Amino acid sequence: MCAMMKMVIVICPELREEEVSNLMRTHDVKAFTLIKDVIGAGETGPKMGTQIWPGKSILIFAVVDDAKSGELKAALKQCSLSLYPGEGMRAFVMPIEEIV
Repeated sequence: MCAMMKMVIVICPELREEEVSNLMRTHDVKAFTLIKDVIGAGETGPKMGTQIWPGKSILIFAVVDDAKSGELKAALKQCSLSLYPGEGMRAFVMPIEEIV
C-alpha cells in the first residue's frame, strides 16, 4: 500500500502542451508522462485530428503525494481559466494502491 499517493491525470488541448508541462515542472513534479496525439470526444465535442473534427489533445499523468495533488488541482483549475471557448481541460485524481 502506498501511503497517501495520488495519480493526477490531465487531458488538455495539444496547443497547451508547453503550458501544462511547465506547470508540472513549476510545481516540482519531477516525473510525469506525456502522451501526444490523443483523440476522443468530450464536453467540447470531438477532437479527432481531421478536417471535420480538428484538434487533438494530450494526456499527462503523474503520481504524487496527497499534498502535491491538491496543489496541482488548484494550479490546473487556475490554468483552465485561460482556455478559449471550445477548448477543454479536465484533471482527474485517483488513489494509488500500490507501486511495484
